[in-house]
Amino acid sequence: MRQKESFGWQLAAVDALPVIFFGVATVVLGMRLGSPVFSVGAFICVLAGLGKVLWKLLIALRSKDVQLLGAQLRYLMPVGFVLMAVGLATTNREAVRQLLQGAVRLPSVACFVATLAGMCAMIFCARHFDRYDTRGNWIEQGINAVAQACFLLGVLFL
Repeated sequence: MRQKESFGWQLAAVDALPVIFFGVATVVLGMRLGSPVFSVGAFICVLAGLGKVLWKLLIALRSKDVQLLGAQLRYLMPVGFVLMAVGLATTNREAVRQLLQGAVRLPSVACFVATLAGMCAMIFCARHFDRYDTRGNWIEQGINAVAQACFLLGVLFL
């Protein structure tokens, strides 16, 4: 294993927060949209996030690096997002229109702008931190937790 220090279980727990926030937000959106394709895509994204949490837990508790769990996120997440986009594109136009109208009004729009800023910061982290860097993971997951909490709030305010 390449890291100098192990991930602690605390980091894995913090890593679970964005997955939970995103999962709840997409369940709410899936119910409003009534799109099975959107819901399947969201489920794949949540599974990918849980896989990364499990990866960190295994490193923390057993010093075992299951590289597939650490790498799967970059493959499953895009598949999930594509399915979510297809679900949006093929669902009831009126439901999508209502969601979009709500998304550009306060307070939702402020929450979504904060989410977007967080995602941009996550891209920066992905390019500058090694995935085994504990300090980098703390920074990245703190940003991700705040960004996904903002996303959840934005969805709830719709």
